[in-house]
Formats: sequence, structure tokens, C-alpha cells
Amino acid sequence: MLQTIRNIIFWTVDYSTGNKKRNHLQDITAILSTDSIAVSSQKKQRYLQQLLTHAIQTVSYYSGMTPTLTELPVTNKNLIRTNFEQFESNTYKNKPKIKVATSGSTGTPFQTYQNNNKSIRNTADTLYFWKKATFSVGNKLYFFRLWKAFERKSPLTQLLQNIVPVDVFDLTDAYIKTLITDIQNSNEKTCLLGYVSAFEKIARYLDRVMPDYRINSVTAVITISEKLDPYTKKAIKKYFGVAPISRYSNIENGIIAQQPTGKSHFEINEASYHVEILDITTDQPVPYGTLGRIVVTDLFNYAVPMIRYDTGDLGVMEIVKNKKTLTHIEGRQIDTIYNTAGEIIRFNLVFIINKYPELHQCQIIQEDIYTYTLKLNHPTPYHREQELIEELKIYIGADAIITPSYTDEIPLLASGKRRFMVNNMTRQKATLKNTEATTVLQ
Repeated sequence: MLQTIRNIIFWTVDYSTGNKKRNHLQDITAILSTDSIAVSSQKKQRYLQQLLTHAIQTVSYYSGMTPTLTELPVTNKNLIRTNFEQFESNTYKNKPKIKVATSGSTGTPFQTYQNNNKSIRNTADTLYFWKKATFSVGNKLYFFRLWKAFERKSPLTQLLQNIVPVDVFDLTDAYIKTLITDIQNSNEKTCLLGYVSAFEKIARYLDRVMPDYRINSVTAVITISEKLDPYTKKAIKKYFGVAPISRYSNIENGIIAQQPTGKSHFEINEASYHVEILDITTDQPVPYGTLGRIVVTDLFNYAVPMIRYDTGDLGVMEIVKNKKTLTHIEGRQIDTIYNTAGEIIRFNLVFIINKYPELHQCQIIQEDIYTYTLKLNHPTPYHREQELIEELKIYIGADAIITPSYTDEIPLLASGKRRFMVNNMTRQKATLKNTEATTVLQ
């Protein structure tokens, strides 16, 4: 009953404000579900051309350029941040906007703005892809995230949206036991959304404590931010009774692609984004089936147009049933690092950097069980250096020795990506291999 009431309230509010979300949702559905490729392509091309024309007329960075996508330069976080005023649309500079902040895939803090229509489009995208995963507005949602790095939703919003925020840092054995009991006893349709590392930790707890346990109230599990590995995929199916769905998204844009139920490829959200795969070292497109950089043009952000935006991820594009799909995605690359108690840190600390937008780049390196180096790309000694170190100690350990080191650039790997978490603790890594240490190494 409560689920139905929440659903009615959501759409009633939307109706009273002009059916904006419903209209966007219908548009997305028409583009992504249509049997007419020609009709869909015409609409997408119109959205793209409107965006390019807007950018060239109102954004100083694009002034005088030709409104042809392939003739425009590829952008990235550092370029936009360094020249931010040049990327802001004059039309929206003095209008209300929504600020979004992200640490990205490489420890590079970044914040930008979205106009109201873009924010509504993101909500509609979410509604569309939730429905594809058999979830609808009003269903109960457990959201696994490093919530301390993001703005937490207010209690009223949590109640109205039926969201239960779960901070992945709180996933102790005792908390997991309480959590799975709460999920199991829920009399509502329930969905789980969150980092792969969170689901892995829950699965390994169940492996150890309750290997025969089954949770029957979950209708969908969607993983974000990290690559879904075979163990976690199999464990989710075993314990929650549903095949997990992996979603490819980022904070600064939104949902770029999502796996259809039971499939391994990702359907691209072409209703809201134009996606290219470019060569790792040049800005030239690569053939279908070839690994390259995932470059996105956001069709609806008019406040700060993100055109040919390098996401920092790598992927392979192929055509599946006449649709562009991503058949392979390589996201952020990290090493496994340990806290000072010798326990694996299962989530990516990169999310903490969301709150430090002044930094150009950041990297945490474990040198020994107690010793870490914090590489900072910043032109002068960073005024929030100690604040960042103290926050990292919350997760790494109060007795951690974290030494800052300033650099002009954190180098890329041969793959073209940059790691945020690095482990140089070779001897300890060999000792800890395939185990979760519970005692400090000597």
C-alpha cells in the first residue's frame, strides 16, 4: 500500500509541475524502444545539433568553431576545470543550477553544473532504467555507497523515496547480520543498488557464517562504480535469487549504459548521450570491436555543455541487434590496499576526494602496513592537506603514517588510465594473498 501511495504522490507532484518527468520518460522510451531506427536516429541527431549550436553561440570555448561533432576538440576534467568560465554557457550563468561533484575514475576531483532540464532528464533516465530492472517508483531501495563522501538525502526525502542509505564503511559482520535480516523481513518489493565491493563483502560474510542462507524479498540488484567480477555475480544470484545488473554511469553525466537482464553487454543510453570510442593515444575513432577511450557528449546539459568528454574509462563498442552496445568496459584501476589492522579495504577511497575539488589529482600509495604516501597534484602546499589526511585515517587507521608528497603530474599506466590506490607493499601482499588478515603483520 505504501509503495502505491509513494508512486501516486510522485506522479501527482510531476503532474502539478507540468508533467516534465513523464514527458522526458516518454521521450526516452520512444527513442530506446522504437522499432523505427530512422525515427530514433532523426530525433537523436536533432538533439545533438541543437546542443552543438547552443554551445557555439553561448559558450566562449566553442566560439567560432564549426557545429560538427567530429571537428570539435575532445575535452576532459582537467581541461574543463582549468578553463571553467570558458565552458559555462552565458545563457545559464545567472540562472539557478544544480552543482554536481565527483572524484572521477582517477582521483581527479571535479565539479560542474547542470541546468534544471538536464536534472529532470537524469531522473527520467533513472526511471526508465529502473523499469528495465523491474523496479518502479515507491519500491524500497537499499543504496550501498560511501555516504560520507556524498550529500546524504534528508530523512523526509528518504521516507518519500523509500530509500535506505547504507554506508559501505559500516559493513561490519554485526551490521551485515542486522541488514540482511531487515531485508529478508521486508514485506515490500526491494531493490539493492551499490558498489560491487559492498555486495562482495556481504557475500563473503554469508559464505563464512550462513552459506545456505537465501534472501527472498529482493527483486533486483544493480551494481555501480566498479566492475562486476565473476565471484560477486555468482554470489548475488545464489544469496539474493536474482541475476545482478551492472550499470555504467558517472556523477557528472548520469546513466550512460546498462546491462539488459541476463545479458553481458551494455545497452547505451542513446536517448541522452552520444558515445564514441576513440584511440587511446589519438582522438581518432577506432573500429567496432576495438578497445578505446569512452568519450561522451551529454545531449541535455546546456549549463556547462560536455561535448566529446573523455570519461577516463576504456571500452569496446559493437552493434547488437541494430543497437550500439558496450561489450567491454574498463573503469578505474586500483590496487588492493589494507588498513593498519591488516584488513582489506574493499571500497575505493577515491570517492572521498569528492569533497576536495581544489586538488588537480590525488593518489594514495601503501608503502608498508602502517606507512602510506599521499601524492597531491597542487601548485602550492595544499591548505586542506591535514584535513584530507585525517579523513583518510578514518578508513585506513588512526595509527597510519600518511606522508604528503607534491607532484606536477601523476603518470598514466600503459593502458592510458591512472590509478588512485597503489600498493607497493610487495612482501606483505604476498603474505596476504587470498586471505583477509585479522592481525597486523610484523
